[in-house]
Amino acid sequence: MKILIAMFQKALFFFSICFLSLNVASSVTANDELRKKFDEALSVWELALYEKTQDLERGNLSQSDFEDIRDDLDHVRIEAREFISQLQPIQSQLTKQLKGLGPIPEQNQTPETEQIVMIRQTLETELSVVSSQIKQAELISPRVDELVGRFNKIERQRFVNEVFSRGPVPISRSLWGEAFELSGTDWEVFFLQLELALNTAGQKIEWEEIIPLWVIVLAAAFVSSLLLRVMRRRYGVQESIVRPDYHKRVLAASLNALRRALIPVTLLTLVTGTLVWGKILDPEIEQMVEAIILGLLFITIAEAITKATLFPVRSSWRVLAMAIPAAQQVRIIAIIIAFIFSIDLLIRVVNEIVPASASQHLLGSFFTATAMAVLVILLHRKSLWKLAGEVPEEISRVSRLWSRFRKVIVAFMSIMIAAAFIGFIPMAHFAVFNLVATLELFLLLLLIHVIVHEVAHYELSGKADIGRSLRNILSLDDDGADRLGFWIVLCVGCALVVLGVIGILLIWGMSGQRLLGIIQAGLTGFEIGEVRISFIDIAVAGMLFIGMLALTKVFAKLLDERLLPKTKLDAGVRDAIKASVGYAGLGLAVLIGVSAAGLDLSNIAIVAGALSVGIGFGLQSIVNNFVSGLILIFERPIKQGDWVVVGNEEGHVKKIKVRATEIETFDRASVIIPNSDLISGTMKNWTHKSKLGRLELRIGVSYDVDEEKVRDILTKIATEHSGVLPRPEPYVLFMDFGASSLDFELRCFLKDIENKMSIASDLRFSIRKAFQEAGIEIPFPQQDVYIKQIPSGVKSIDEFEKEDEVRAEDPETEKSTEEKNIDKKPE
Repeated sequence: MKILIAMFQKALFFFSICFLSLNVASSVTANDELRKKFDEALSVWELALYEKTQDLERGNLSQSDFEDIRDDLDHVRIEAREFISQLQPIQSQLTKQLKGLGPIPEQNQTPETEQIVMIRQTLETELSVVSSQIKQAELISPRVDELVGRFNKIERQRFVNEVFSRGPVPISRSLWGEAFELSGTDWEVFFLQLELALNTAGQKIEWEEIIPLWVIVLAAAFVSSLLLRVMRRRYGVQESIVRPDYHKRVLAASLNALRRALIPVTLLTLVTGTLVWGKILDPEIEQMVEAIILGLLFITIAEAITKATLFPVRSSWRVLAMAIPAAQQVRIIAIIIAFIFSIDLLIRVVNEIVPASASQHLLGSFFTATAMAVLVILLHRKSLWKLAGEVPEEISRVSRLWSRFRKVIVAFMSIMIAAAFIGFIPMAHFAVFNLVATLELFLLLLLIHVIVHEVAHYELSGKADIGRSLRNILSLDDDGADRLGFWIVLCVGCALVVLGVIGILLIWGMSGQRLLGIIQAGLTGFEIGEVRISFIDIAVAGMLFIGMLALTKVFAKLLDERLLPKTKLDAGVRDAIKASVGYAGLGLAVLIGVSAAGLDLSNIAIVAGALSVGIGFGLQSIVNNFVSGLILIFERPIKQGDWVVVGNEEGHVKKIKVRATEIETFDRASVIIPNSDLISGTMKNWTHKSKLGRLELRIGVSYDVDEEKVRDILTKIATEHSGVLPRPEPYVLFMDFGASSLDFELRCFLKDIENKMSIASDLRFSIRKAFQEAGIEIPFPQQDVYIKQIPSGVKSIDEFEKEDEVRAEDPETEKSTEEKNIDKKPE
């Protein structure tokens, strides 16, 4: 038998060695392929970093060159991280295999076989190679970050030099002479190219490709018009509402503006699709056409919004109750601002297409910047914004904010005009247009917030079908619908704040590519020391946690309403099952959320172990109450609905929570009792196992009454009451010979002890009536006072009675007696 066991062990060892050898061989082959790919990628990365370093030393880079360099460097960083993510599992696998072989035997121990030695050497070699590759890939990111930082520094320095440099003043004669010199320059070639493109545009149109696009655009416009019609019926101007609130007016004005701008936007889209998407224009002319169409879109939107907000069909639906002349001036200024924006956009695009001279660029920036600054100053005149009638709270808040910054904006625009006239034209152009764009972004986000607020509260109010369905699904009352609307508006507000921050950064000079990189780094994760923080992981963990809690709530509700009522379980058992499901779901949600967030549970366990002593002392009472709550749930000395007496408090158990138990007294007051007090203290539970209970009623009768008759009457009354159990039978005890009465006690058992007070009252009514009919007297305590001797000078009762009789017969005697008494009073 021992020989067979030895042979089996050798065979098992042989097969394990063979399997380990095959596994090592396959992993080595796979690692060789990955090593080759890594070496090739490393060569490409080194070449890319070398080329970007040379570009950095070259210095003559445009804005597009900076963006291309950032793209290439980000691509290198991403590839390096991908290789690291592929190599780290191989590293951990090799480490586990080496640990599986055990430590190297010492000299006094049995040496390893040749196969084990070869496998160990192979694994160590592979592990060293993989570790080296991971370190090389990890060194790429710091080098990329260094290069990106150097490029960003150069870009910032160039931006500062371009914006804050002083050039010639606008009244310089040489500046004007150079600006209008067009013959023999690139402008002449551009105009010829533009004329040729306009003349041949109709011949290049391929209607077979354009007509389907037109059909799609027209269909989308038709569907949009139908949706706007439905929205206007629900949220638009309503004749029945004489004085609409602010949110309704803003939403109605927004819908009217969209309806007014629908046809022009559709036409501009058709033109854009025909000229741009049809590829019938040269790239340079195409950029100019896109700028023109975008400028016309700005003007269309400005005209539609000002018309809908300042001049609606009904005057009571005006968003701002301004005077008609002031409203007309505001509308004209807003349209001109949109026109200046369009002209400036067109000038910038044309200057990029045609290598314009510095004079032409400066003069174009000067005219657009000064015109925009003057328009903003005119728009911020206080005389334009005198509102009549009742001002809404939202407008009042914005008005107070605007009144604080109005003078600052006007002063800032005046300073920029002066700066442009003394030669700081780029700075004035940059500051003026970015400030106006920031204000427009703020108004747009405020408009979206108001629209979301009105739509959310209208839909959740129950007036719309969607809102009613949502309230029925979520089982929401009016307060719950208001809370849901509040959270929806709050979440949308937070999202608008984030969008506003992103928009402001883009407006004031941050490149979209760089901002996108920052956002990606923040979402995908960044490291602080050895801790990696990823907002995406945190958001996913939060959503999983909330989703698991919601699923637990739905499942617990399903158990409580559908499954458990069909069983014959006690109500307390059902409550315990429901509570257990809730706690289990909460624990599972916490574990899922922590795992999804990428937190290392081992580190948390170490920290928890280190803080366990302090937490034990600081949270001792909380932990005690928590454990006591679990005992109450599973041991069930009390359950929801029980009638309990704890100390001086008495009432029904309303809810058993983790930390404390809520008891509702008969006065409808809530008493919160820590769970530890219920476990460690004394508690009376009237309905612990059943609702059966005994009622004790004490009665006293006169000494002259027949005791047997009293017993029969009391027994009969208790037996005839519907709330008293026939078995055990009611009985009467002769308790004592009282000072004034014979004391009896009626004892009976009730079907429901919770009706104790009402049954006791019914029995007392019946006893009182039966005693009156039987002539049985219920005595009350009496005391007789005997006076042995009357002190001298004090009249006896007989004397007082005689005086009363005399007064009754002779009123004059009573009057003279009163006068004598008055005379005897001391002065």
